[in-house]
Amino acid sequence: MANDREKKEPPSTGGSISSTLTATTYATGELAELPGLPRLLYRILDYKLKLSIVVFLLVLESSILPIALYYGLTLATTLRPGIVFAIITSFFGIVTGIEFGLRCLKLILKGDEYRPPGGTRWSFDFTHWTLSFGYTVMTGILIGASIPHNPLVRPLAIPVSLFLIQMGVMLLWSGWMNVTRRPAPCKMSSVPKGGRVPPMVLTIVEDIVGVDGGGGRKYRNSLMARYEVSPRFRKMIAQQNWFWAVGALVDGIGTLVVIWTVPEKVAYGVGWGSPLIFVIIWTTISIIWVRRSLRREKQLWMAERGTNMQGSPWPAA
Repeated sequence: MANDREKKEPPSTGGSISSTLTATTYATGELAELPGLPRLLYRILDYKLKLSIVVFLLVLESSILPIALYYGLTLATTLRPGIVFAIITSFFGIVTGIEFGLRCLKLILKGDEYRPPGGTRWSFDFTHWTLSFGYTVMTGILIGASIPHNPLVRPLAIPVSLFLIQMGVMLLWSGWMNVTRRPAPCKMSSVPKGGRVPPMVLTIVEDIVGVDGGGGRKYRNSLMARYEVSPRFRKMIAQQNWFWAVGALVDGIGTLVVIWTVPEKVAYGVGWGSPLIFVIIWTTISIIWVRRSLRREKQLWMAERGTNMQGSPWPAA
């Protein structure tokens, strides 16, 4: 009975998003691949070069560089710890700072092309505020723990783990709010205040692809329309939300425990290396999982409506 109700009652996103998408789709000549199933208007392969460069730089900044500099400078030089961590801290935030600045410019200066529906120039989007809080906490810890003459190595190893815990808690919260059909306490990107809280994975995908990936308003509308129309798409998003929530919390909390129980020199490597390993494993699983889910969604959509891959009815026997 619960599944039947879910199919009949798409979650409210506070507006006629499906109608907006339909108008946009036909105006641009981009028709849905299957009748009634809105296509996600984004091809990641068109941005593979930029994506590859940004991912490499982020991995370098958030894991490889801190580990390489710490062990390289500690074991191969006679620099005192304060200088070592001053060098490491000076590199933190360069890539993320540039990306964050570009993100601000897109949301502020580019009209409403990248902003969520109903957003203003200075309201940004939900992911922007989430990342702002996380980056502020991480930066504060790195600066504060580096100030003493003998820097606090264990606190300097925890920023990424704390960020994972923050994201895990928010994913868990949004999943619970969605299951219990609670209203959003504030605007969550395309979902207005008072609308049903979506799984935060949906919001993150919407904001990252819509702004950082260049998908813009068109992608935001297509994603939300797909979420409204397809119960299997909603199920996949919910599964991914719980998958990442549990994984982030387990890895974040587990890494913190290890950091405070092993020798300092080991703790630093664990603190900056464990989150990277977690993200690689979880991302690989998610890619395989999502591809299979989307393929299955289309197959069942066609079977239930008697259409072929071109969206035409199957010929009569």
